[in-house]
Amino acid sequence: MYLGRRNILHIDRYNEKRKDCIATKSGAVFTAFTELENLINMQELAKQYFPTLGDITEVSFDSAEILTGEHLTKEEYHQLAEALRDIAKRLQAHADEIDAAEFE
Repeated sequence: MYLGRRNILHIDRYNEKRKDCIATKSGAVFTAFTELENLINMQELAKQYFPTLGDITEVSFDSAEILTGEHLTKEEYHQLAEALRDIAKRLQAHADEIDAAEFE
């Protein structure tokens, strides 16, 4: 099921092709970040959730690498999935706080 914000002309056809894409880890990663449409800063994601990579400016872990899943190990795929879950949890908590806050 398409999770982006764009209006897809042939959504049924897109969803069928999407099923094939998300069957592999690299395809699922590519699909996720494509549908998120730059909502997540890849450099910051790498810096905060992949600290073992060291200084992000000195390593070759960039958005293209994340998008293609290039050079990711099985553990790193899982680490990326957990990072997205953590971001989702943090966003949900902030959204709840905004809803609960008094209107000025």
